[in-house]
Amino acid sequence: MKDFDVAVLGCGLMGSALARALSASGHSVAAWNRSPAKAQALAASGITPFAELAEAVERSRLVLGCTSTYETTRSALEQIDNWTGTTLINVGSGTPDQVESMAAWADERDVPYLDGAILCYPNQLGTPAGAVLFSGPAQTWHAHQNLLDSLGHALHVSSRVRGACIVDGAMTGGFYISSLAAYVEAATFALGQGLTAADLAAATQIFLDLLGNKTAEVTREIEAGQHETDQATISVFAAGARMCVDTMQEAGHHARMIEAATRSLTAAEEAGYGDLGFSAQTRTATAVPQTPPLSNSSLLPTDSL
Repeated sequence: MKDFDVAVLGCGLMGSALARALSASGHSVAAWNRSPAKAQALAASGITPFAELAEAVERSRLVLGCTSTYETTRSALEQIDNWTGTTLINVGSGTPDQVESMAAWADERDVPYLDGAILCYPNQLGTPAGAVLFSGPAQTWHAHQNLLDSLGHALHVSSRVRGACIVDGAMTGGFYISSLAAYVEAATFALGQGLTAADLAAATQIFLDLLGNKTAEVTREIEAGQHETDQATISVFAAGARMCVDTMQEAGHHARMIEAATRSLTAAEEAGYGDLGFSAQTRTATAVPQTPPLSNSSLLPTDSL
């Protein structure tokens, strides 16, 4: 008999926050942890602690794994023989290959599986700021979407099980952290030149809006493999970036982030893509070289930044 909507496996800071958010939304929640005291501490939030993981799994429609690694989740679940009527979701940190391995493990046991990636702090779960990505079969997602929506902004990003992990790595590491580091660098320079936070606020919003539009554009261009432009080319961006580096360094700043961007743009120029649009950097972003265009003479005239 399925007495619980969900059993949370792992009651650390994030696991406990998951359990509390789900319980606060009216779902019946079970909890298990290797150290029983952590699960028992959640009883005051209306969550039922279990000493035996097998019982928690058998009595729950969904198991939400939130331990330190995929291996610790799988190791804890090896003892479970009866998965009838239960779906497994893991939201631990790992690599795409570890996700695939976990999905294969679940498939061998005929367990419906989704993978997840949490993109927020524990106290944001259950609020509009609580961003959690999921990937895997759409049918499995739809079966549990109502419950998962209780975590905040729950988003099914792909039917490919590794999708959430890839988006997490690409967007959290490759985009968010890098972008925020670049903004710290830019704000440090601007404030050091006598501007105030209020002075930067309006301009910052303009560039955030511009960035939102441009990211959608370059994604489409990369997917299509089409990088021709009648606007600013890579060479135009590269020239502007070099000027920014010189300006910041002359003022005593390292300018590490814009310097890294300049190297990327210069590499694309040297590979023969200077007359293409910003997205053409994708052609030098991997270790596999791509053939440069035979001629750029057919490209339309470009504007400057």
